[in-house]
Amino acid sequence: MGDDDRDLMDEEGKGSESESGGNAGTSKIVKILLYVAGGIILIVLMVGISFLVSSNIQESRYQKSQDIIAAPPPEPLATFELPAFSKATADAEPHFIKLQISLAYEANPVMSAELGNRKDEIQHIVNVLLQGKTIDELNDKSDMITLSEEIKAHINLRMIAGKIKEVYFKEYLIN
Repeated sequence: MGDDDRDLMDEEGKGSESESGGNAGTSKIVKILLYVAGGIILIVLMVGISFLVSSNIQESRYQKSQDIIAAPPPEPLATFELPAFSKATADAEPHFIKLQISLAYEANPVMSAELGNRKDEIQHIVNVLLQGKTIDELNDKSDMITLSEEIKAHINLRMIAGKIKEVYFKEYLIN
């Protein structure tokens, strides 16, 4: 009996070892399959969330672009014509300047009347400003803009009924 019992125990021990070895191999495969399935689910979730976020952002950008409304251009300004100005520059070798100026303002009958009443004063302001200029101060586009801003500022100091919005040069010649 001793030998038979030992043989049975040995066979049972071997049997339990082979069963546990088979379970360990199966459990490794199951673990790998679970990791792969988890990775696939994670990738699908990431792609889905990315799609939702990008479509939401794209929709909000589209809505913002639809909210922009183009404003109509402003009404044209009324103009007041000044007579032509002919002056010599303040250079050692004087150059000839000829200007034709229009003053632009918002249409207002009181402003029109004031400009008509102050016409001589406005001409004097422009003549004084031109008298001190040299050819270097009148030659470029930026100099032309500077001169128009100077004229506008000096005239607006004197105006009561409104302000000059723009100074237009209808003619601007330097010889």
